[in-house]
Amino acid sequence: ESKEDIRSGEDLLESKRYSRVVFFGQQAAEKSIKALFEMEHIFIAEHDLSNFFVKFIYNNKNYFSFKKEIDEILELLHYFEGEVGKSRYPREKNGKIITPMEIYKSEEATSSLDKANEIYNLVKAILVKKFKFKEGEFVQEIRTDGNEKLGEDDE
Repeated sequence: ESKEDIRSGEDLLESKRYSRVVFFGQQAAEKSIKALFEMEHIFIAEHDLSNFFVKFIYNNKNYFSFKKEIDEILELLHYFEGEVGKSRYPREKNGKIITPMEIYKSEEATSSLDKANEIYNLVKAILVKKFKFKEGEFVQEIRTDGNEKLGEDDE
């Protein structure tokens, strides 16, 4: 799903719908991080994940061998703090209502996708190394009993 959100963002970038690009970038980053949480059997309903990432992954001794990757992920995650609301909902500024479409420009949209893609690739590398995933073998657990899995083709 993370990669699909990145692809959607790339399509929207071409049509200059920058707020939607940032939204999909944030969603891709969130879903990548939640894949790590899922492997630790942790469910977080929040969208801003930096604090949870520090608590459950960054400070987890089982991830110390991935220090370089998790340092990078944490730095990139800070970029997305607050973006889910900012990229979707109108805001008041100087007595006027401004929409997300008025806030974002090409640079922010491109940066959002670049950062989301970096997070995706870093998380993917951890999943491959730590959990022995193989390319094309990424699965998503269903939250009901934790035993049922969906393959990419089943989603």
